Order: sequence, then C-alpha cells, then structure tokens
Amino acid sequence: MSSEDDLDLDGTGADWVLSNIGGRIRDFRRHRRLTLAQLAEQSGYSEGYISAVETSATVPSISALSTLSAVLRVDVSELFPREVEAEVTVHRASGPNHLRLSESATESYSLLSSRLNNPSYTALRHEFTSIDSSATYRYLGERFCLVLDGEVTLSFEGTSFTMGPGDSLHYASQPQHSLSMHPDAERVELLWLVTPALVR
Repeated sequence: MSSEDDLDLDGTGADWVLSNIGGRIRDFRRHRRLTLAQLAEQSGYSEGYISAVETSATVPSISALSTLSAVLRVDVSELFPREVEAEVTVHRASGPNHLRLSESATESYSLLSSRLNNPSYTALRHEFTSIDSSATYRYLGERFCLVLDGEVTLSFEGTSFTMGPGDSLHYASQPQHSLSMHPDAERVELLWLVTPALVR
C-alpha cells in the first residue's frame, strides 16, 4: 500500500504523533502476540513500513491507522494516547473563598488551592488584625508560611522566629507551636501551604 497520504503535520505535531502512536501500535501488536511479519501480512503493509511507524521513523496515514487498528482489534482512537486535560482553577480576590472564623473575629482565611483531583496540599491566605498569642497548635504533616504583610513571631517549644514581609518558614507541624503579632503591626497577611490537604 502507498503511504502518500501520510499525515501532514508541523514539527511539533509530528513529534507528538511519532513519539506516541508508534509506541501504541507496537504495544498493541505485542499484546496480540503478533510479529511484525504477521501484522504486515494481515494489514497489507510492508514489514519495513510498519517497523518505521513503530520506531517513529515515519508518520502513519489515516487509512493506515484505520487498517492497523482493525487488525489489532482496537478502536482507532485507542492508538492515540489519552491527553490529560489540565485542571486550572483561578480564585479572584473578590470571589467567595473567604472564610471568617466567627462573626466577631478579626481573623479570616481565604482558600486559594483547588479542591479538584485529590490535592496533596491546601493553600490559604491568612489575614488578621489581632490574634490570640496564647493559643498553641499541633498538627500532622508539614506547613510552609510566607509573610506577605506585617510582622509575626512563630514559637516552637522555646525557640522563636520573628519574620517580616518576604520571610518564610517551613516546618513539620507536629511540635507544639504558637503564632503572635508584632506589637506595632496593625495587620498581618500570611500565605500558608499545608500538607496533607485540609480540603478535598
């Protein structure tokens, strides 16, 4: 059979097809326990042509894909690797992701990360104008804190770290720790990355 109707693709498209479809055809052929010679005989294409397709030396035509898929007993769509659609979530500053702890609270969290696709972490924006510095916390997992505005002190069982805008801290959450504002700070804004994810 002629391969004159091979797919006409630009460089990027051809690279993608060559690096994926040829391997898929080879995998299905081996799964069916067919040799190159047997697939060539049953499809009507030469053994050299099929070898070139499988090794990404040539791009198969649409008609060749249809014929090969029929011999391999798979739908032609199965020869194309499944592309995973990117999950992209945009949270607008004015969006509904604002969580206030109580009606009178001066502390709030905004959920920044997506709840899709079983996330491995949660991203939160933490804003407050006052905070109970006597409260202590202990969690499983890890936390990363980036100071966006204001000045805070994180204390870990006797060791304290004071941080300003641009400073960050990464720690295992299990040790008991506390958070306090600098006396002169009017407002604090933090970015937290928390693992395991708090929201799924």
